Amino acid sequence: MSITLDFNSKNLAKSKHLDLHYLPAKIDGDGEANVEQYFNNYTKEATDFGSGILTNALRGYPLMGEQLKVPAGFRGLVLQETSKPISESSDRQLRLTGAFEEFTYWNYDKVPSNGDAFRQAILLVDVAKALSQPVSEQDLEAEIARNKENTKESP
Repeated sequence: MSITLDFNSKNLAKSKHLDLHYLPAKIDGDGEANVEQYFNNYTKEATDFGSGILTNALRGYPLMGEQLKVPAGFRGLVLQETSKPISESSDRQLRLTGAFEEFTYWNYDKVPSNGDAFRQAILLVDVAKALSQPVSEQDLEAEIARNKENTKESP
């Protein structure tokens, strides 16, 4: 099976900016939704839980969320499959439908935190960047010397 992405840098530059919401729900639907009228109008800031925390509800279930930015150096893309695959091994083609720099992340009735799996996945970008940075021999020797000093000072 192969996956073909149907876009280029010109399409990416011209792509429409999306108001994106990550919801903890599976919705069996594939069409436009009037999010502005039926969802965004009911989003309120919940100052009781801290700055930037939002509240809303989806089909009676309480939601708590916050605005998150895509990590620096990255861009969020929304891709749509052009046609439904016939089988699992069929080739697939995806086209660009929009891009985003920030989005609203929602949880069911709990304040979003760094303990959430989704937030941890975003933090992994920074961890991967830190781990992939080259370490010079001087930096390594300085760290070893610092560790030796710390062991001498501790009882």
